[in-house]
Amino acid sequence: MIQTLLLLLGMGVVILISCQQIDGAMRHQQLEQEALQLESLVRAGKEDCLKEETIHYPIGQVSCTVTDKGFKMEARLDNGQRIEAVVTNE
Repeated sequence: MIQTLLLLLGMGVVILISCQQIDGAMRHQQLEQEALQLESLVRAGKEDCLKEETIHYPIGQVSCTVTDKGFKMEARLDNGQRIEAVVTNE
């Protein structure tokens, strides 16, 4: 009886550790996907920004601010993740 309980407890610990590892891997993959989406927003904004404006895309938006050397951009995904970038005219 005690051996069965210990075996079940051990299996439960193994399952818990496996679930945590899977959760960590899924979170890492989600962060990578969000980073790629933010990068694509900045690339699109680099091509589309002509003046101070906010450009809306299917996955988010880019706010452009004109500077003396180019643009300062803030790319924001619909889920709230954001990044700032500076794009020069050089």
